Amino acid sequence: MDFTFTDILPLISAIFVFILGLLVFSKNRKSRVNFTFFLHSLAITVWLFGTFMMFISREDREAAIFWDRFVYIGVVFIPVFMYHFGLAFIKKKPDFLLYLGYFLSFAFLILSRTQYFVNDIFSYQWGVHTKAQIFHHIFLIYFVGYVIIWFVKTFKFYKGLQSAFLKQQAKYVFVGFLFLFGIGPIAYLPAYGIGIYPFAYISGVIFTIILAYAIVVHRLMDIKLVMRRYSVYLVSLSSIIILATAIEYILIIYFVDVTFWADFAILILAILIFPPIRDYFYRLGNKYFFSSLYDSREVIADISDKLRTSLEAKRIYDFIYESLNKALHFKAFGILGYNEKENCYLPQYNKGFILSGQKKFLENEELHKMFIGRSEAIVVEEIKHSFYNQKTKETVDLLESLKVDILVPLNVKDKTIGLMALGTKESGDMYNNEDLKVLKVVSAQAAIAIENALLYEETLNFTVKLKKEVAKATEDLKLANEELKKLDEAKSDFISIASHQLRTPLTVIKGYISMMLEGNFGELTATGRDSLEKVYESGERLIQLVENLLNISRIESGRLQFNYGILSLEAIVDSVVEELADPVKKKGLRLDYKKPDKPLPKIKIDGEKIRQVVMNLVDNAVKYTKKGSITVSLKKAKENIQFCVSDSGMGIDKGDLPNLFKKFSRGEGTSTTHTEGTGLGLYVAKKMVMAHGGKIWAESKGKGKGSKFYFELPIK
Repeated sequence: MDFTFTDILPLISAIFVFILGLLVFSKNRKSRVNFTFFLHSLAITVWLFGTFMMFISREDREAAIFWDRFVYIGVVFIPVFMYHFGLAFIKKKPDFLLYLGYFLSFAFLILSRTQYFVNDIFSYQWGVHTKAQIFHHIFLIYFVGYVIIWFVKTFKFYKGLQSAFLKQQAKYVFVGFLFLFGIGPIAYLPAYGIGIYPFAYISGVIFTIILAYAIVVHRLMDIKLVMRRYSVYLVSLSSIIILATAIEYILIIYFVDVTFWADFAILILAILIFPPIRDYFYRLGNKYFFSSLYDSREVIADISDKLRTSLEAKRIYDFIYESLNKALHFKAFGILGYNEKENCYLPQYNKGFILSGQKKFLENEELHKMFIGRSEAIVVEEIKHSFYNQKTKETVDLLESLKVDILVPLNVKDKTIGLMALGTKESGDMYNNEDLKVLKVVSAQAAIAIENALLYEETLNFTVKLKKEVAKATEDLKLANEELKKLDEAKSDFISIASHQLRTPLTVIKGYISMMLEGNFGELTATGRDSLEKVYESGERLIQLVENLLNISRIESGRLQFNYGILSLEAIVDSVVEELADPVKKKGLRLDYKKPDKPLPKIKIDGEKIRQVVMNLVDNAVKYTKKGSITVSLKKAKENIQFCVSDSGMGIDKGDLPNLFKKFSRGEGTSTTHTEGTGLGLYVAKKMVMAHGGKIWAESKGKGKGSKFYFELPIK
């Protein structure tokens, strides 16, 4: 016989229920909750599979009766398994009702094999069912009685709970069983001669999805959280099933004989329209029902891109807050910095927390050992119920009073630099497993960005510290001078050592990423390639920054060595123009190189360092020119060779020209055009040119009118 959609529905449901029940059991085989849930899912699976076999055997009376009796192998145990699961969930020991339930279930199992339980066949439009007899009526009393007892016990448990966390779990379980026993018992109606479309079989799927998701992902015990994703698919699937059922129902009424090809056409139609219906419900849920239907990959990519654009701590804090709040919608957010000397955390950034004069947050050794040191988030509600003792009481009470829901460690390797504190979500939802995964990734990125920003800030403020030290030593000029030298040497040594330590791992990282981009470790996806290219670019910028810092350290300490040779400056410029041709072309600019009319004389220079100067000037012209052209020229000017690069870019304000070649100096507005600049390149270039006995300068007619950068080197 041909199968109809109505016939297959119980089989689809049975497979789905069994797989989800098995997943729950495999998650934690020792858990009483997981095991009893698996038993309950198994009973539902037997019910659904037996119904499928009964439907396809409706033309064979004996076979149909056999499979309906098979159905009751599972059905008679549903009430007691449900009750057993309920006891496990509310953490109650087995009681008399449980033992009585198992006794009655086995009794009804034996009775279901006889004609006094079900007998004969009732055929209706959508299927068949055996007719209920005397013991079936008694079984229904037992069934309804245990359902009522279970709901009463669960409701009492819910009312007696003080924890919002556990209340959400109880509410969640309550809703799941409402789905099951609000729709499922309709399947009994054919046993009493009432033919009805068998939509009751979808109840087992809905119930199992809700409960399985709640058990497997332990933190997801709020119905809103479950319905974030699964409800989108569930509602979409339900809509498709209802539509397909309606079409088949109409065909049965008006055309009577529904063929296999008609069912096949309905199935193909359902497959085709499922994606747009799913997308529609996804948008609808995101707009009206759910607080955080976000793409975790987009959140991580967004914050990663933003963190690369700044070395200013305040801006980094803002980036973290804005990106996370856009996804999670919390009421408050803060960042606490770790003070190693005082062994406490100090507020560095606050959005929404009422601190009431609280300036220090003492570290808790117990929580640090269990969570912070292991880079694990502290969920306050869970700590309160699982680790609440004399050692943690003070900290937990403080966090609760401040309405902190979660603390996320900011760790760099084995070093803790601070914590991210997140308040309650605007929707009242709990932080779920996906949220915690996103926060763990973001915290790792944020910790590195914050540490780099703090180190960079220390470097920028180093001159201020030097001045303070000199001011204190003015009473004795000699001591002040010696102290200044020591501090200057310490600074140079620090920069030199730090730069050396950074350059080696950065070079290794660059090498491996380069090999990955070239395909040495296998083919990359488009997304993976894009991400690696961004990492490669960031590595290049870091290497350049390290190189500049090393050069500054060597220049200022008088340790910069030069390797002079008689070289052609024209050849050096040729190689730089050739190297930058592709980046200029990709940016949509034109690069013109005006070569000298006749070969220029060779001069005594350090080729590597002068090439660095040329590269810096031309690269700057590319970075600060949005459209137009860049012109490079080289000529003899009296007893010098003059290099010039001119552009049609943003130009330079006259007030900025005198400061261009100073350390850490950048022109006004340049940070919006090129965010990664540090103000070191031109300073290094000036020192290199001056060491060759030359000079370097810049010219511009003002903002928006382009600029020219020159340097001259003596021929003799």
